[in-house]
Amino acid sequence: MKSNEELVRLEQLIDTLIIRHKEQKEKLLILEKKLRDREEECELLKLENAELQKNRTDIVSRVSGLLGRIEEWEAGLPKKGEKAA
Repeated sequence: MKSNEELVRLEQLIDTLIIRHKEQKEKLLILEKKLRDREEECELLKLENAELQKNRTDIVSRVSGLLGRIEEWEAGLPKKGEKAA
């Protein structure tokens, strides 16, 4: 009788282990998907950052050019007390 009880207990333990294993496997799959999603998001953000850096460099270059043109224009203006030619 005792051996039958032990077998039943063993079966219950195995069933519990199988259920827990399935639950953990499902959790792992969910976490792996979240990781893939985050990696994709990270790659998109890297691309967006690179594009923004390029735009920033272009804008700095254009503003620098405009400032140079303003400086040239100011250099051609008559100084205080001078009459325009």
